[in-house]
Amino acid sequence: MRIALIAIVLAASASGAMAAEGRFIHPADTSKDDRIDKAEWVAYKLPAAEFAKADKDGDGKINGPEFVAWDTAQKAKHTGH
Repeated sequence: MRIALIAIVLAASASGAMAAEGRFIHPADTSKDDRIDKAEWVAYKLPAAEFAKADKDGDGKINGPEFVAWDTAQKAKHTGH
C-alpha cells in the first residue's frame, strides 16, 4: 500500500494532473471535487482568458480530460508541435 501511494505521489508530481483510480488530481482543485472552477483556475494563476477554451462542455468546471486536452494544446503551442 505504501509503495502504491509513493508511486501515485511521484506520478502526480511529474505530470501536475493525473487520474488515479478515476480521479482528477491537480493542485488547483482546492475543493477536491475532481474539477477546477474558474475561481480555482484564476487563484492558481492559470490564464483567465483560457478558462472558457479549456471548458469544452461549458459547465463552468474543468474536468480531467478537459484539462489534459488544454494542457497538451498549450505545450504544443510552446514547442511548435
